[in-house]
Amino acid sequence: MKDLINSYTYSRQLVKQRISELSALRSSLVKRGESARAKALDLDRRISLLYEEHGELQAVIAYLSSYRRGEGIGKT
Repeated sequence: MKDLINSYTYSRQLVKQRISELSALRSSLVKRGESARAKALDLDRRISLLYEEHGELQAVIAYLSSYRRGEGIGKT
């Protein structure tokens, strides 16, 4: 179970990294006056989807962590 949680945690970190990369790209394009290019790359939608995925990964991690804590109940 610990490996599964670690795997989801690593995936969540990768998603956060990608959000940062795409957000920086979007900001850079807008700052240079290339809003049309940012729109063509569909950055807002991609960033939004990544935020959604991040939330889902966080929920799975929380569920697995709470399930894991419950495994110890009743054991002596």
